[in-house]
Amino acid sequence: MGQRGSKQSEVRVLLLGLDNAGKSTLLYKLKFKSSVSTVPTIGFNVEMLEGRRNGNHITSA
Repeated sequence: MGQRGSKQSEVRVLLLGLDNAGKSTLLYKLKFKSSVSTVPTIGFNVEMLEGRRNGNHITSA
């Protein structure tokens, strides 16, 4: 995690939910900023997203 006053801080987010709840859909919506057709995931997905802090909000870059 970033230190106070540093330029960049890192945040890790874990999405948990029941089968067919939309976790992968949400992940890809945040990453690609558009609707993506997904198939049921076997195993797990790991994606890196970059974001910007805007006041109290975080937006994807």
